[in-house]
Amino acid sequence: MDIGLFFGAGAEIGYGLPTGGKFAIDLFRQDPSEYRKKFREKLKKIDKRSIYASSWLPQGFENKSIFVFGKNEFTSIIESSIQYRKNEIITKLNNFDEEFKKALKLLNVNEDSLKCLFFKDLNKEIGEVIYSQDIQLNEKLAQDVKLFSSEYYSACLELIRTQPNSADLKRYTIAFLQLLVGSYGQEFVKNLNEELFVKTPDDLPIFDDIYGMFRLEFDRVGSTALELLLSEQRTFNTETSIKSGNSIEVFSAISQKILEDLFCHVLDYQKLIDDHFRYLFSPCTEWAKFTRMAIFLEIAQDYIVKQVPKTLEEDGYYHDVKKIMKRGHEVSVIGTSNYNSLFQRVCEKSGIDINKISIYHLNGSTEDYYNPYKNEITKISSCDPDENQILVPFILTQSGLKPLTSVEMSRRYVDLFDAYKTKDAIVSIGFGFNEDDSHINGLFRDLIEKHNKKLYVVTIDNQENVEKLKRKLRLSSNFNNLKMIQVNSETRKTSKSKFWFDKIIQMNT
Repeated sequence: MDIGLFFGAGAEIGYGLPTGGKFAIDLFRQDPSEYRKKFREKLKKIDKRSIYASSWLPQGFENKSIFVFGKNEFTSIIESSIQYRKNEIITKLNNFDEEFKKALKLLNVNEDSLKCLFFKDLNKEIGEVIYSQDIQLNEKLAQDVKLFSSEYYSACLELIRTQPNSADLKRYTIAFLQLLVGSYGQEFVKNLNEELFVKTPDDLPIFDDIYGMFRLEFDRVGSTALELLLSEQRTFNTETSIKSGNSIEVFSAISQKILEDLFCHVLDYQKLIDDHFRYLFSPCTEWAKFTRMAIFLEIAQDYIVKQVPKTLEEDGYYHDVKKIMKRGHEVSVIGTSNYNSLFQRVCEKSGIDINKISIYHLNGSTEDYYNPYKNEITKISSCDPDENQILVPFILTQSGLKPLTSVEMSRRYVDLFDAYKTKDAIVSIGFGFNEDDSHINGLFRDLIEKHNKKLYVVTIDNQENVEKLKRKLRLSSNFNNLKMIQVNSETRKTSKSKFWFDKIIQMNT
């Protein structure tokens, strides 16, 4: 077979790289001080007498303040996350006991030891006290709230009520409550705005001006959660806390892990990027947003580069490419939504001739730079050090449409598309086909519907199903061309212990 591969972030988790949500949280935790200094040096190198400086940059740019994302901007992260992911937040909080037990495993905390510690402090079993009768959310917000029926959330409340020095645990417990009320409240406010009037005449437009009068105060909805995760991240030693009998600290550590895991799944910072990205093209209009975005991209690039492991595991989806080639199959084209050069490193270590594989980074890469003044993308190796124009790392472009219109970026999409058309099969690994991936989803949809190509999607057990993928891709025909291979996240094998590629061979014959 001659196959085309496409790699998403899920293909790299086995190599120790973070998921998208963890990546976002870590980005906003980085100290921007050094990046401010570097950006100042860039400004000093620009020729103040050039057309570039006089027509595109603001007056006195070399001495103007340099801004970075801070607490005020983080409000939009909460707003975006709750607006677009509120159902996921509600689901996780209404399954608090499951999330708690998952956090126990991640922290290597024995559940029986925790129960013994709780009993020692309160002389009660976990689950003996439930707060569902004492706490009820207003029915206008929601009628089926399960958080207060949770054994472990009730245990947190009982510790706060009866134990001294519970300030840390209190803040985590409040954070969960804020997110729950905020998520239900967002739906309530949306419905209220849409249903202010049961009936209005079509030829009287004054009612349009009444829409949207009500909104949530997002700076309060998730402020505690963001402070705990971004600026006040605590380090807990659960083993020491259990030995010393400090139940408050153990429950705080577990609550922090639940909160972090929740945000890893629902954090949506697209609104923050959308509000700033456009100003990369107009620094005179809004210098603060221009500098915030430019420095954020520098931080993101550095973070991505640092996450690539120095020593590589000998097993993973990238290593599987060599196994496929050894069996006589051809892999000559690879598309990816990832930014780093990890695949190239694996090829070098594995003895794969990288020059025989065309690799297309559809969301940019750590080796790409973007010139917003010229709407131009260039490789690091091609950068002219004497150009004296501000270049920014070219990544995260799903929220910045203009770079996608550059000649270089358009060519990547067209060349990859044309290459896929010649393949016997296309295989996607670790890619989510999410709404903000529509620029890539459309490429696959055209291949399936208009060119009758088969797309095999390798995904983790029970994470996706074919019907859900059809909706994500918005397919209207050739449904049989979409195939799914569910595998174990560690072994990369199906439930019948079959290597994922062997399953594709079986399905293609």
